[in-house]
Amino acid sequence: MSNVLAFNNSDDQPQRHRKPLPNDKSILLDNEQGFEVYNRELMRKVFPRIINEALDVVYADYKRKPEIRDVVAFYFLLQSYIDGNHKRADGSLNDRFGACFLNYETIQEHLRIDRSRINLLANVLETNGVIRTTGHYEGTKRFKWYFPSYCPRITDDGYIVNEFGEIVKPDFSAYQSKKKRT
Repeated sequence: MSNVLAFNNSDDQPQRHRKPLPNDKSILLDNEQGFEVYNRELMRKVFPRIINEALDVVYADYKRKPEIRDVVAFYFLLQSYIDGNHKRADGSLNDRFGACFLNYETIQEHLRIDRSRINLLANVLETNGVIRTTGHYEGTKRFKWYFPSYCPRITDDGYIVNEFGEIVKPDFSAYQSKKKRT
């Protein structure tokens, strides 16, 4: 991997050439404030809001509250395993570009959490606009692909602003396991 900039000699203006980046990572890299390994506003505003809302609103009446803080570790695990290959070896576009497609067993090994918690954490992040998920089939086997956002727009009170300029307000029913919802 190279961090070398390509220059166009015709007008003596440096031009940056790089391979396509997954999801909205280019926004993070092109930010005038400089390169950040991760979006600090997620850690400063979004994750604390999610955790506080879960503990103070959704699970306020529970004697035993779930470890909602695991959303942070889950998010960074997903980011660590994103497929950054824009094209496949044969030159065709990679439909997994920008997706993390770890299976449940691997996520369980890394985070040491139960399989049902994986769905809960994914639902919490998705309803808050931090990730997008999609189901994918290969033959008869079903996979879940996670598309984490690198650099979402964030309000001062810790809400994600989607690509249409709308503030994403979470649906608190997504914080409940399927067993509790029914």
